[in-house]
Amino acid sequence: MIRDVLPPESAFSRAVYTEIRPAIPRSQWPSDAVRATFVVAPDGLSMEAVFDDLPPAAAAAAAQVVHRAGVDLVLKSPTAYYAAVVVRIRRWRDTFLYALVPVMFAIPLMAALGDSAMRLCIALFAVNVLALLASHAWLLQGRSRMREQRFVAQIPTPGLRIRVPQGTPRHPQG
Repeated sequence: MIRDVLPPESAFSRAVYTEIRPAIPRSQWPSDAVRATFVVAPDGLSMEAVFDDLPPAAAAAAAQVVHRAGVDLVLKSPTAYYAAVVVRIRRWRDTFLYALVPVMFAIPLMAALGDSAMRLCIALFAVNVLALLASHAWLLQGRSRMREQRFVAQIPTPGLRIRVPQGTPRHPQG
């Protein structure tokens, strides 16, 4: 489900234009704004794009440039909040994942110290496994919410006149 349609004047559309402009020859640009569908990649650190109004080779090059732009475009997109949530949850999941192995190997070592030390280590391992499973479930839920936030942006083309929002200085005052 597509949530938003960003006009060519939006900050995100202009940022995409500045990224993809050098990759596409001027002869391949249409005369009107380019319609593109954007969704955040599952890792939350880059964007995936499908350009509708460009020739196939230019659309593939533009999609690759958008993907390589990475976090810069994600932060300017309307889905930045959802991507940040996914990245944060993924950090917690990775923390529990990397803590799992040392605790697992510590269980037999704690047996030499005594029964209570081994039971404490087993309990710590069980808590870590539960936290890992819960954080992974939250991560899957966050990713699905993020993927639902797909949006369309109209990308300006070379020579297309756009309205810049009022209040933005055109010339530096000196």
